[in-house]
Amino acid sequence: MSEAASASAPVPGQSSSILALSADTANAHAALIEPVQGSHRLVAWESASLAPDTGLASGASLSLPGALREVSRTLGLRLGRSLWDDSQDAPHFNGPDPALGLHLGQVVAAVDPLPPLRVWIGGLTGHESLAAAQASLDSTICRPVAVYRFARGGDPAQLAAELSEARPDLAVLVGGYDRPEVAAASPVLALCQEVAQALAALPSGQRPAVYFAGNRWAAPAALELFSRLPGGVLADALENVAPAPGIHRTTGLAVAASRLYWRRCRATPAVQSISRWITPPSEVRSVSWSFGQAVRLWQQAHNLPSLHGLFCAAPLWIHVAAEERQDSLDGQDGVRLRFVLPHTRPPELNGWPPLRLVSGPWPERLWPRPRGHWWDPTGLTPTIANVGQIDPLIAWQVLAQDLLREG
Repeated sequence: MSEAASASAPVPGQSSSILALSADTANAHAALIEPVQGSHRLVAWESASLAPDTGLASGASLSLPGALREVSRTLGLRLGRSLWDDSQDAPHFNGPDPALGLHLGQVVAAVDPLPPLRVWIGGLTGHESLAAAQASLDSTICRPVAVYRFARGGDPAQLAAELSEARPDLAVLVGGYDRPEVAAASPVLALCQEVAQALAALPSGQRPAVYFAGNRWAAPAALELFSRLPGGVLADALENVAPAPGIHRTTGLAVAASRLYWRRCRATPAVQSISRWITPPSEVRSVSWSFGQAVRLWQQAHNLPSLHGLFCAAPLWIHVAAEERQDSLDGQDGVRLRFVLPHTRPPELNGWPPLRLVSGPWPERLWPRPRGHWWDPTGLTPTIANVGQIDPLIAWQVLAQDLLREG
């Protein structure tokens, strides 16, 4: 699929063309941005589908660099200019005639190269610690594969078999209010003991990372249990997700899980290859981070108390609420994220601000379009918003003039 904007030719002699790339396990995009008559405009773009079925196939990350090369080449061919240098396996930064300004000046990329983290959750009570852990993970690129409610007398061997079958990337252990007495810590430590015994029965390469987000006085003993495992396991202690009755604190686990996902992304050959193409001071960012930046930028530019945006052109739909408040997730003040399965509207979102900004096909049946909305049917908003790493004004100009239709 390809489209082109009705922008005039770039001014000769300038070399400030920007190639904006983005990809997830389902789609790849390349967009060319250039200065036109005093403003930056989207000149053209190219898109390709990677996985038409679900986009969640394992191993799809290896195809991301190839897909971005292809859409860049195709875009260049359609424009009659070279955007990809095959000899350097990189975007084309050196033009044969610099005076024409047909070479690239800067390149940015936003990618999600891996499927959602598979998470196993173990806890004590369904309405407190387990519910808080699940709510925390709703704002991350995670997919719970099992929820385990601990009961004394469990069988570590059976649990090991269940973990082997579930193949989680992360095990989250929760339980116990933040009280110093032994009675508040002993149940969750018994859970940790059972899980540690189960992990010991697994090959070290099959063990998930472990996050302990329960009673804070139990945390040192919990980490000690996992540190003694032969072959080791990555384990860390976080803020208690349920420190007192009726109180849920979801930010610590959400941030840690998001960072774990992104560390794994950065370690993939795909991101390592793509990172070589990026021009400083930019760096490879996630698609969700880029879309969060777009919603935040739009909310601030229009002086709105809050703005709810949806990116629905990815394997998981990404809801973002930008508000005038000072908590943060993934380094973005006043931004809340929620990842949901496509074509779903969880009831928890009914308490969010009205949906007014959508990138991708607008889901009319779930979210009727209100008066005073903005819509980017191309799904390119995260691709373009990532250019804000270079200059937020450039991102704003392209979003306002070429992408987000007001209705």
